[in-house]
Amino acid sequence: MIRHSKSLPWLGACGWLILAVGCSDCGGGPEPVDAEIQFVADRTSLENTFNSTFRFEVRLDASNAQEVTVDYETVEGTAKAGEDFEAQSGTLVFAPGDLVLDIEVPIVVDEGLEPDEQFTVVLSNPVNGFLKGNQQVATGTILNDDTELAIDLPQGGYDTPHSPENPPAGMTLVWSDEFEGTAINLDNWTHELGSGGWGNNELQSYTAESANSFVQDDNLFIVALQDGAGYTSARMITRDKQEYAFGRIDIRAVLPYGQGIWPALWMLGANFTEVGWPECGEIDIMELLGHQPNYVHGTAHWGEIIGGGHPNLGAVTYSDFPTTFSDEYHVFSLEWNTDTMTWLMNDEPYFQLTTEDHVASSGHVTPFNDPFFFIFNIAVGGNWPGYPDESTLFPQFMAVDYVRVYQ
Repeated sequence: MIRHSKSLPWLGACGWLILAVGCSDCGGGPEPVDAEIQFVADRTSLENTFNSTFRFEVRLDASNAQEVTVDYETVEGTAKAGEDFEAQSGTLVFAPGDLVLDIEVPIVVDEGLEPDEQFTVVLSNPVNGFLKGNQQVATGTILNDDTELAIDLPQGGYDTPHSPENPPAGMTLVWSDEFEGTAINLDNWTHELGSGGWGNNELQSYTAESANSFVQDDNLFIVALQDGAGYTSARMITRDKQEYAFGRIDIRAVLPYGQGIWPALWMLGANFTEVGWPECGEIDIMELLGHQPNYVHGTAHWGEIIGGGHPNLGAVTYSDFPTTFSDEYHVFSLEWNTDTMTWLMNDEPYFQLTTEDHVASSGHVTPFNDPFFFIFNIAVGGNWPGYPDESTLFPQFMAVDYVRVYQ
């Protein structure tokens, strides 16, 4: 028979073996208990030199009297191994008494303006421990550091031979903004603010925040950002500051891309507040639909709205594949006199509108002999470009090297 005793095992006089079974006071210690292995939290940080390593804390929920191991591996999401983070894999080894260990994932810090990106770290194959659901996953979210406003500008592209020192024949420079220095020149520009669709069911809210518009590297940057469920951007105008009729206008720029992205370099009649749109006239020197990044539109609008429409004429030109308007600079120009407006891209004409054309097509007197002001903006969504989808990356930027007016 087996007897239970609180004493140590001994042999009795009758030769019986007396054992201590299940004894809590025997000095042998408790039997090992498997601990749950778990991540403490996901990790979200800005991509900068202060956060060049993401540390994921892994914890046991109970003290371990034996060695506990678990395998780990990083898994790509929108963040890619080698481009956004350095892939890691291995085995965590908790020695007896250990409760917390870290998994370190180096982050690739660069100066490009990128969307927020994610990867995961997966735990598997526990020994002397367990994972709920047989797996534990933590997410690393790399936030683009908009506070640093670092943008990778393309180096190539077209530049017109015209310049303030070498104007078109018979003309002189009457105004330009070369976007030098570190601040937007408020003698030239005003920010229009607010949301509300802007007549086109657009989604963005226009701000004067430095994240949405700034001067850097001798360029004006207008940046469209995703802000939670909404979007922010900038819309800058020269009304009451710089208004012109006739001459040649040159604008050198790099454009954004993506479904629902709608950049424009354009003009409205200075009498807009008195007569409204489209009677004031609109001259679109350049518009681009982000889902067609190789094509730009030049268009004029005028007259009055009748039956839901209004007079407008325009044309489309393109950048040779595979280069898009986001890959290099292009120069968008307008040659404008009392009888004719001609649109050019990289000094090549692609559309012309005469007074006879637009009067004959609409019966309306031309509004294009009066002063106009400039508008530079990026809209997000709207009736014409459609709306962002899962393929649309944010942030998106337009960089303007210069705007010049010769007469």
